[in-house]
Amino acid sequence: MIDRLGPRLATILGLLALCAASIIRVGRPPRPVPATAPDTVFSAERAMRHVESIAMRPHPMGTPEHDRVRDYIIGQLVALGLKPQVQTTTAVGTRYQSAGRVQNILAWLPGSNSSGKALLIAVHYDGVPAGPAAADDGAGCAALLETLRALRARKQPLANDVIALFTDGEEAGLLGAAAFAREHPWAKDVAFALNFEARGTSGRSYMFETGPGNRDAASTLRAAGDVTAGSMFTTVYRALPNDTDLSELAVLGIPALNFAFADGVERYHTSRDDVPHLNPGSLQHHGAQMLALSKRIAGEPLPRPATGDGVFFDFPVLGLVLYPTSFAVPLAMLALVLAVVVVRREWRRAAIGALIVLGSIALSAALGRAVVLHGPAAWSGVFAAALALAVIALQVAVYVAASRWASGIHAGALIVWLALALVSSILSPGVSYLFTWPLLFALAAARSRHVVAEWIAAAVTLIMLAGVGYAVTAIMLGVFGVGAIALAVLTSLVTWLLLPLIARALAPARWGGAVACAAAAALLVIVGLATIRPNADHPIPTSLVYAENPANGDAWLGSFGVRDDWTRAALGPIQSAPAWTAMARGFGGPMSGRAVQRVGLGAPTATLLRDTLIDGARRVVFRVNVPTGTMSLMMHATGSPVVRTAIDARVVDTTRFRRRSRDWVMQYWAVPDTGAFISLSIPVGGHINVDLAAIRPGLPALQDPRTPARPAFVAPAQQGDVSVAYARVTF
Repeated sequence: MIDRLGPRLATILGLLALCAASIIRVGRPPRPVPATAPDTVFSAERAMRHVESIAMRPHPMGTPEHDRVRDYIIGQLVALGLKPQVQTTTAVGTRYQSAGRVQNILAWLPGSNSSGKALLIAVHYDGVPAGPAAADDGAGCAALLETLRALRARKQPLANDVIALFTDGEEAGLLGAAAFAREHPWAKDVAFALNFEARGTSGRSYMFETGPGNRDAASTLRAAGDVTAGSMFTTVYRALPNDTDLSELAVLGIPALNFAFADGVERYHTSRDDVPHLNPGSLQHHGAQMLALSKRIAGEPLPRPATGDGVFFDFPVLGLVLYPTSFAVPLAMLALVLAVVVVRREWRRAAIGALIVLGSIALSAALGRAVVLHGPAAWSGVFAAALALAVIALQVAVYVAASRWASGIHAGALIVWLALALVSSILSPGVSYLFTWPLLFALAAARSRHVVAEWIAAAVTLIMLAGVGYAVTAIMLGVFGVGAIALAVLTSLVTWLLLPLIARALAPARWGGAVACAAAAALLVIVGLATIRPNADHPIPTSLVYAENPANGDAWLGSFGVRDDWTRAALGPIQSAPAWTAMARGFGGPMSGRAVQRVGLGAPTATLLRDTLIDGARRVVFRVNVPTGTMSLMMHATGSPVVRTAIDARVVDTTRFRRRSRDWVMQYWAVPDTGAFISLSIPVGGHINVDLAAIRPGLPALQDPRTPARPAFVAPAQQGDVSVAYARVTF
């Protein structure tokens, strides 16, 4: 009995060790380098001093704290011997219905042999109203300041120029990047762009997005050495409705790389995005890559050679594996040839096995879809592991039941993997490596039937895919919805591909293996339910809104989406607020809350300047002014359709908007004292009602009801608590 148990236990432990190594590889950032490191080295300890100064308090556009952070960055650039400039202009976004008065900070680091082209390194220095933005994007700003210091410490300057860009208004709708790309004279000199972001407060800094023709750009990653990157991330990101400043810089048509760390997403855009929760290792990974890539890209001729897209991924020892997308189909065809050799004598049994595998994958997807998790549990590795074990138990049960009458199940799994490799190599080459390379090694192992080959196939498969499964669920998408389905399907596929090893580990008590996996999954669920709950480090996000309408004396305290006990307690008996309260966010339905006594905030005003007929349309031009302390102005026009818009004499380009609303909606951030100038063109004879909402951070002192203090496990999120004054004008 002991003799049989030893090899089985060794196999199980070996597979678990490979999974753990893969997860650690994609999840653990490097150690921060101390401030005692040489001047030419990036030090997270030095950079953290900048984060501490930047992330003292929330600093969104239109607030005094925003201007304090602006002045701090300018002062640090001057201390480095640079000559920063501020691009102050009205920016109009092209991805979202937003505009604002931005103040981009730029500095030019001259090269020794400049060709007139430069490397652009971009970060953003504004933050969301809810939190101090230590990670998003205080870490990026600190990394850029420390990188510039390290570059200035070199004995020899880089060959080419480096442009440091601290954009304003990224959180307001990528405004600063839009203004730089369209108006700043330096934009024409940019030959390569690096952008650094954050979607959490910890983890490794992933390279997740590229510009067009990314094969050459990806090759520069080899200079950074310790990278986490894959063309799968870039392929998927291109299909997602997400944006960073790089979305606006894309109009320059240049090679680009985008980086972000995303672990600790529960703290993203909340008050817990603060200095204590920022992992210095994440900042180290950010900055080490920024410095290494700066030296590589700006140290070589610019512009770089034009190439097509590439297939790339990082792998231990090998570093970054990179090849043209044109290689994807030949590699898949090689897998086809090997599959023919391996399965040529059992095609019928393999076809039956493939149907069994596909059925089990469908069951796994259904299991993933059934997962319902909220709060910190939705981002927990414990629940991700529980789901993976439950899926393995399901596959083992299907295998044990089906193997009584079907003998070609593993061959069928190889056929399913082959189909995925062929389809992905044709339709989405950037994703194909996830299927092609594990399949090639699995086919070689199936051909040799040697245990060493099986372990090599298992090592390649798990090192490549276990970490991907963890990253996609516990870090990026969550253990729910699409994330849970993706993890379930991926776990199912890997289980079937490694079936020879798994069957050996389960023999002879195969049903016992399914029961053991299910029991382990249940145990993890119990542990998760007992230990993972909202706390100060993993908070519940909330926000309250006080809104008043001076015209009728109404005032409401409410929220958009009441999902937690604290918000319910703060609001008391909840009612549906009047329609005008929807202006607090500009679209969608009104908020839920209760009527309260009006405080008496200053309201926005609109002054008609011109009303003319131009190009067959009625053009209404008016100026909007807001009370002191206003952070942003929400505008919503109804009555007649708006056919053209200009903000401060800048035409609004709607062709690239992410979403479109039935009515005209625009949010203007940091309205200057002179007001915002709005031009709306409507059909002749039409009229419009313009709803205005001046939004300021914080809640006023309310006598009834008194809002209870937030407990430690509840944190302001996104816009945070705000006060809104509403007005309507008709033209």
